[in-house]
Amino acid sequence: MTFQFKEIFTDLYVNSGFSKTKLASLIGINHSLITLYLNGTIPTTKTMQKICKYFNCSMDYMMGLNDKSTYSTLKHVIIRECFYPEYKRLLEINKTNHFQLSKQGIVCESSLSSWKYGHIPQFENIYKIAKELGGSIDKLLGRI
Repeated sequence: MTFQFKEIFTDLYVNSGFSKTKLASLIGINHSLITLYLNGTIPTTKTMQKICKYFNCSMDYMMGLNDKSTYSTLKHVIIRECFYPEYKRLLEINKTNHFQLSKQGIVCESSLSSWKYGHIPQFENIYKIAKELGGSIDKLLGRI
């Protein structure tokens, strides 16, 4: 799976003009994480939320799912209760089901019940779901 996060984050970092330590402080993360992200490590959902809030951009943009950097209705919070209904909607639109995605290795078969109760998958899995089903990371997380 190819993520565009590294390139987009690097571009935003370079254009910020800040040192890694200063940018990390402004975002509210440990400065050592900046180096990891510049090397291609994908952040956690919570850290991605902080990065996107600082740069005022969508998670879809940060991961290369959308060329548009933001949405007019973008919120900088994650609403956990939005994930499962949106996931279910995307499955229906794509005429597939959770079991089929688990067979493809996109999701874990046993995760469905926890998602019904407000838990969300790791960020890389949210990306995989959005990419496979033609959805939006931001919509899955209630940010739009």
